[in-house]
Amino acid sequence: VPSGVTIANSGTATGFGGTNTPAFLAYVSGSNFSLPNDTYTKVVFNSEKYDTASAYDTSTALFTVPSGQAGKYFLSGMLYMGGASASRFILRMRLNNSSSLIFMDGEKTAPCCAFASTVASLSVGDTVQIDGIQNSGSAQNLDYSSTAEINYFFGYKLIE
Repeated sequence: VPSGVTIANSGTATGFGGTNTPAFLAYVSGSNFSLPNDTYTKVVFNSEKYDTASAYDTSTALFTVPSGQAGKYFLSGMLYMGGASASRFILRMRLNNSSSLIFMDGEKTAPCCAFASTVASLSVGDTVQIDGIQNSGSAQNLDYSSTAEINYFFGYKLIE
C-alpha cells in the first residue's frame, strides 16, 4: 500500500483511484457519410453521446488532448459498410494529421466492419483522427442505424 493511502475496515478507501477523463464517444449520425473509392478519407463523426472535456470537435473530426491532460489514452473506432462488396475496407488512426499511424486495422472484405483499438501516449495538443478506405469501385455510404452508434470513435485517458 503506497504511503498516504488508508483502507478502513468498513471497506472504504482514501488516497487512490481517479476517473478516466477526459472521455468522449462520437458517432456518425445520419446516412450520408460517403467513403470515396480507393481514397483514404477522414471520417466525420458528427454527433456525440458524451464528451467530458469538449475534446472532440464534430466539425473538424479531431480529438485534441486538452491542456493538462497528457498521458496514455485508450482509443477505439469502428466503421461499418454492409451494403457494398469491396476487397479492401480499412480503418486507420492518425496522429496530428500526419503519416504517423497510431493503429491500422488490417484489410477486410466488405460487407463488414473495420475495427481498431489501441493505447497511445499523447501530449497536450496532439490530435487523433480516423480515416477509412474501401475499393468497391464507387463511393459508398457507411451504414446507419437510428437506434445504435455503429460507426463510432471513442477514447478516454487511463489512470496511471
